Amino acid sequence: MKKTILVVLAVLSVLTSLACAAVVDESGDTGSLKPDEVFNYTDLAADWYRDAVSNFGYPGIFSEDTMFRPEQRITRMEYARLLRKALNIEFRYFAATDIRDYFDDVNNEDAGASALYDLVTAGVIDGGGSFRPNDSIERESMIHYAIRALDYVTNGSYAVPLMLPKPFADEATADEEYIDDINKAALLKLIFGRGNNMLFPKEAATRAEAVVFTERLVKLYESLMSGVKISASAFVESGSLKMALVIENTGSDEVTINHNSGQKFDFKVLDEDGNILYTWSADKLFIQAVTTTTIEAGERVEFSAKIESDAYDPIRDKASIVKAFIVGTSEEFQINSDGYTAKIA
Repeated sequence: MKKTILVVLAVLSVLTSLACAAVVDESGDTGSLKPDEVFNYTDLAADWYRDAVSNFGYPGIFSEDTMFRPEQRITRMEYARLLRKALNIEFRYFAATDIRDYFDDVNNEDAGASALYDLVTAGVIDGGGSFRPNDSIERESMIHYAIRALDYVTNGSYAVPLMLPKPFADEATADEEYIDDINKAALLKLIFGRGNNMLFPKEAATRAEAVVFTERLVKLYESLMSGVKISASAFVESGSLKMALVIENTGSDEVTINHNSGQKFDFKVLDEDGNILYTWSADKLFIQAVTTTTIEAGERVEFSAKIESDAYDPIRDKASIVKAFIVGTSEEFQINSDGYTAKIA
């Protein structure tokens, strides 16, 4: 079946000049958010998911009056629609498609049927048997589909750090077929452990978790496509916390970061609940002049800082992660305003 699909797609790519209508379900589930599509949710109580909902809480998928219902379990079909729309995985077909060719419990008139068909065509989801569209999606399945989608939109052409991540404490409870994708997601900083480094792979994902995870996925994809790779690290050495932010230009042209002052970066130390314990720049003064950082093709820039032991000791027991920030803007790549996260090692 997969080989047949590839042949069909190859033919389609040759014949793109011919008129052809996309298969679209009644919800208009066809691609990125329309400019006039407005988020008016009234139940976004927590900061940790509010921005992600604003970017990826598509009303056509999630809206129930003015409620997003962040703690509600996301269904398998809702996640398929979210993933396809966020990464704009869409095909044009010469003939009407039939989702029943792939699944016996989804009909063509169901909201999301075309999204699901596209994801099967892209190899993100395997067709066959039952899809269980209204069941909640387990965290391990969400990760699995996301990594497959990332591999599809990037053609798999991205580097994964060679260092194996620290295994999640409950990794053994995950299906063996998902372990590689879980490790890859951890290395790419798409997922982080809870509490005592727990993943809870069999737990149902909530809507809030799904949109936050999707936002990380899309931002990673955008950074990979820009030719700029950004990573953060944090580790304790001799009682002090060392933090670093590395910006690597893997593209063929130079990139420039524009800073409104002498401050080019920042670091924040947070506990596992996301509360800020320490901000590196809080006691710093910077020149009030526009500055730039230029990174030539093939070069890298590292910003680093250290919290000495006398300042780190009071927060050591609570410190869990570090967020590194680029303070500036760039026309060549997208800077994540939420920062780049590193687990303290």
